[in-house]
Amino acid sequence: MLRRKNRGLDDYSCVLCQQNVEETLNHLIFMCTFSSQCWQATGILWDTSLPLGEMVMQARQDFGAMIFREIAIVAAWCIWTHRNSIIFNGQSLSFTRWWQAFIADLSLVLHRAKASVKEELVNWVSSTF
Repeated sequence: MLRRKNRGLDDYSCVLCQQNVEETLNHLIFMCTFSSQCWQATGILWDTSLPLGEMVMQARQDFGAMIFREIAIVAAWCIWTHRNSIIFNGQSLSFTRWWQAFIADLSLVLHRAKASVKEELVNWVSSTF
């Protein structure tokens, strides 16, 4: 991502997994060890051997809940913002901080969600604790 933005940096490695792997969008969101830990906590598992569209459809089917989209979007957003807080604000890598941000952002979705989605999200959040 940073190389694509023409940032003249000494290192383009993923700051989330710290395994000296060049950061790409696919790596950052789906394949990074930190991101994998985040996805595992949500219950969304990605088959990264599939093309992106099929990967999303398969994960949605396997997840089996109508709130898949909300959880997937918020989780990906929180992975992205966690990465940015490390790069631009000097914060340290923290699954706990990611999880807290994820739950906080997911709770904001409740304000705009349909009643059926809201109920399922509340139940899902309650079941994760």
